[in-house]
Amino acid sequence: MSEKIGFFSSLQFKIVLLITIFSAVLMGSVILYLERDIRESMIAESVEKGLGIARGVAFNAEDPLLTGDDLYLFSAVNVARKSQGVVYAHIVGDKGLIKASSHIELTGTPYLRPAGTPLQVVGQQDHKILRTSFEGESVLDLNVPIVAVADPTLVLGQIHLGLSEDVISAAVASMQRNLLILTVVALILGVVVALFLSRLLTRPIDALVTGVTAIGDGKLEQRIELKRNDEFGVLTRAFNEMAASLWEKEFIKNTFERYVSKELAHEILQHKEELQLGGEEKEVTILFADLRGFTSLSEKLVPAEVVSLLNTYFTGMIEVITSHQGMVDKFIGDAIMALFGAPIRRGDDPLQAVRCGLQMQRQMQSLNEVRISQGLPPLIMGIGINTGSVVAGNIGSIHRMEYTVIGDTVNVASRLEGASRSGDVLITEATYVKVKDAVRVTRLEPMIFKGKSAEINVYRVDGLIVT
Repeated sequence: MSEKIGFFSSLQFKIVLLITIFSAVLMGSVILYLERDIRESMIAESVEKGLGIARGVAFNAEDPLLTGDDLYLFSAVNVARKSQGVVYAHIVGDKGLIKASSHIELTGTPYLRPAGTPLQVVGQQDHKILRTSFEGESVLDLNVPIVAVADPTLVLGQIHLGLSEDVISAAVASMQRNLLILTVVALILGVVVALFLSRLLTRPIDALVTGVTAIGDGKLEQRIELKRNDEFGVLTRAFNEMAASLWEKEFIKNTFERYVSKELAHEILQHKEELQLGGEEKEVTILFADLRGFTSLSEKLVPAEVVSLLNTYFTGMIEVITSHQGMVDKFIGDAIMALFGAPIRRGDDPLQAVRCGLQMQRQMQSLNEVRISQGLPPLIMGIGINTGSVVAGNIGSIHRMEYTVIGDTVNVASRLEGASRSGDVLITEATYVKVKDAVRVTRLEPMIFKGKSAEINVYRVDGLIVT
């Protein structure tokens, strides 16, 4: 099951947040830079305009200063004062007295240099600029000398022009508001674009997460349909190739398990490098089951009906064998050879084999009930079980091998099955010793099998002892 990721923990949100923060920092830096640049440009423009006004007044103030034409001087400062951004205008004589002022009450008083911060203006030597305040308003005090035309070294006085910085600040504030609005709009658009881009980036990741989760759930047919030529496209194709390879291996494994037991298939796949001819001696319980009279029955059926009958019979019996931890070793016509204790030994293999034999007979009864209801003759099955030492391993050639067991124990089990009657589950003394505390039996007459000189004690299993 895939883990549910909240939006605020998702990669998409992190990408959007990162782009938004980056955009906000970038826009903030741009605003600060523009504010400083525009403020400096507007100050320079205001100073340049003020210099033009001050120099014009200074150029025409020489004669009025020398002749004492105060009326002209008052007219000149009043004209300068009316210019946009000019707060005050003073004409100061060489004695330090204010000869004319836009603020008439200051006329005739000594000029007191205001406190403030000088501004450094590169390349300009004929004037001074002081940042100060006047009547509560921030101003730039522009100081331009009045010199004699005939002798530029002779200073007759000064023009003091107060340029308002509040006008500049208002213009900068208006610019800031406009930039802030543009920034908000840009951020909104940026978030929308970031969402689109993040979705474009995370969609392949989401598809890969879904695919990996499906593979983890065993859905090996999962494929990702994503046509891209970038790194995600390469990753998607690699994922699909991996899924196809896993599906192919699982298909081979499942197909393999149809021919051998699941346990044997697992052991072979886990120890592929150890797969070689040869075997080992171990104690195994062997079960043989065979249909009685099947040859004569098959003569009355067409081949397709014979195959269908065997498939129905084998399907039911194999399910019983595997449910009791047995391994179907081989089919011999209509006979089944099953192993308990090979390739994996569990400790209770003889009892599992006996339980399996009883269940197989019950399964046969159920199958016969269906056949009789269909007007078909019942099937008769005999079962023989023997326990003993065998050689278990891979028999054949390096190109074609088969896991099986070989030994006298196998032969005795086969002969015992041949001696069984309808519905019997016969076991040898070797098996009975292993299961005597768990089964009810009837001891039969000892039997001598072909190729054996000694009699073999045989028991018919009547049922299990319920504890």
